Amino acid sequence: MTHASLAPATPGRLARWSDPELIRHLQAAAPLVNRPRAEAVMDKYGLDALVAALPSNIYYLSSHLGISAMMGRPYSSFAVLPRNPAAPASLVVNGSMVYHLDYCPTWMDNIETFTWPVPDPATGGMRAEPLPSPWAQVVREDSLTDRDRLLMAIYANFEGRNAASAGAALASAMGKAGLTRSRVGFDDMRTARILGSDFAGTPIDALNVFREVRMVKTEPEIAILREAARRNEAALDYAISRMHLGEPLEQVELDHRAKWGELEGKSLWLIVNQRGLNSGVVEKDEPTKLDSVGEYKGYKGDVGRTVVVGTPSDEVARRAEANSAALAAAYAEIRPGVPFAHADAVATDVLRQHGFARGLGSAHCVGLEHTDQPWPTGLEDPAEIAATLVYEEGTVFTLDMPYHEVGYGTSHVEDMMVVRKDGVEALSSMDTSLRVIPA
Repeated sequence: MTHASLAPATPGRLARWSDPELIRHLQAAAPLVNRPRAEAVMDKYGLDALVAALPSNIYYLSSHLGISAMMGRPYSSFAVLPRNPAAPASLVVNGSMVYHLDYCPTWMDNIETFTWPVPDPATGGMRAEPLPSPWAQVVREDSLTDRDRLLMAIYANFEGRNAASAGAALASAMGKAGLTRSRVGFDDMRTARILGSDFAGTPIDALNVFREVRMVKTEPEIAILREAARRNEAALDYAISRMHLGEPLEQVELDHRAKWGELEGKSLWLIVNQRGLNSGVVEKDEPTKLDSVGEYKGYKGDVGRTVVVGTPSDEVARRAEANSAALAAAYAEIRPGVPFAHADAVATDVLRQHGFARGLGSAHCVGLEHTDQPWPTGLEDPAEIAATLVYEEGTVFTLDMPYHEVGYGTSHVEDMMVVRKDGVEALSSMDTSLRVIPA
């Protein structure tokens, strides 16, 4: 496949609406990507660039999450981050969707748009439709508002710059960055096939490379994650406050969803589990596992708690105390350079000291994904990946403490934390006490 014959047309019809100052904000977003970290990881794997096709990675690299990606339309948006900081970083979007840059801008200095191929009378061949959108034209000039003029300025900026397909736009972006013969990491290897003969370099499967980069958060990311943690815990507390004997477990999850909507985000899931199952109703004196995950501005909040409606048994109360002690001991050990496995072992050892031989502590990063770290894709040994994970300054994580034993029941606690240079900082409340609700 080649895209070279589908050349974009030159600007013309919308030139009078051009206003560069009016649309300067389209490329004024704060970067989410940790550029120094990304460059270091690219160096580690000998990569000249990262190319994102997955929505989470497009958003991470570009700070823009467009409607096409949100609609789940694959291969209609891309982001290109060259290793060379002097080469242009590029966002590729559908021309019809460029108006979304008004409220969800990018920081990238090159925006590539695409439309569709149309006949070119001058050559007898094909060219890209020069108007970025079918709606990019003024119909009622006698009733224009400032919003109309802003929209037309956006459309004018992209008139005649369009490629005829998403692949052609991506090829243009990579050509401008000098990447057509380079070693490039793709989060979806099918992207290299879409480029076809326009890419003569070496494609590398970089799905876990992206995750490795994302393990160290920037301060703008941490600020969003703090809000995600806070709002998710507020939604969880709301759901807990409404729990009562005989309530369907699914209703607890619905309460979590409803509160998240008020908090301008969304619930992804709330596992409401008694004796290992999510069905049925809240039963008296049973420990209830609540593992909640929500999303705010694309980033995940992840908090877990244990609730008893009625009277907890002595063993349930002792396990709750042991969980809190294990977490405190593990947090005290965590700082940059400490392996994940060490903190997990500390938590597990404390549980055993409290008499719970089947204790479990397990950390995972949190960010654009619930498990925001390298993860087996089906080809790797999970143990080998786990052995490489080390806390770094800027790592946001939870230390999961789930427990299930047939004949006993289920419990869970976790909080969101960020690693700082001399320890950890809590992003959620760290209130891991057993929640007891009168029956």
